[in-house]
Amino acid sequence: MRLEKNISILLLGSSKGLGKVLYELFKKNKYEVVGVSRTDSAQTDFICDLSDKNQVLKLIKDISITTIPQYIIFNAGKSNSNKETLVERKEELMNHNFYTSKHFVEEIKVNPFWTDNLKGLTFINSICALENFKCSEEYKYSKKELLKYCRKISNELITKKIRINSILPGNIMHENSVWNKKFESKEDEEKFVEKTMPFDDWIYPEDVFKTIDFLIHNQNVVNTEIVLDGGQNLISPN
Repeated sequence: MRLEKNISILLLGSSKGLGKVLYELFKKNKYEVVGVSRTDSAQTDFICDLSDKNQVLKLIKDISITTIPQYIIFNAGKSNSNKETLVERKEELMNHNFYTSKHFVEEIKVNPFWTDNLKGLTFINSICALENFKCSEEYKYSKKELLKYCRKISNELITKKIRINSILPGNIMHENSVWNKKFESKEDEEKFVEKTMPFDDWIYPEDVFKTIDFLIHNQNVVNTEIVLDGGQNLISPN
């Protein structure tokens, strides 16, 4: 039984893919949701490049005029870079996967107007943040840095009764997923899933939403990292 009604959510990275579906699932399940993204969409209430600190400052001021959310879902990010050098790729993915979160958190954590209302921050990370799971060096680096940052701020914000948790999903299938374009046939897709996913199915946005919903409604879950991959990291470390 839920103890809260009209829970307010700020969803960072809401315009497409996983964020787009999450936005609609929050609405469907009677959450009050506000979406933020770099591009305009039906799921975008505020446009902001979260990797740009000046834009983040303006966004925080604009949101403060309306209603401070109770929970923030950090979903903004990027899975790959087309830059030529490793240094350039690392820089780009750090901007999109780490600083999009850090810029926002560093501003609100010292703002009583926000911290007095906030109850939790949930970061959608990746199983690439795990030591045993192999992926591109630049992507793994950005996700590991995000995970370390979440552990750090969990210690800081627990004194303000704000819970920090991370979700580390495996391969997610949605309309803008890279997996939609990867396979030439349904048979190729099924073979890949059978090889990499122990329960022979993808992770879907609905799975991520259910995990977020669980975290919101369990106040004793703090500084927790939920690996949401169906066991993928156990059998497919490569």
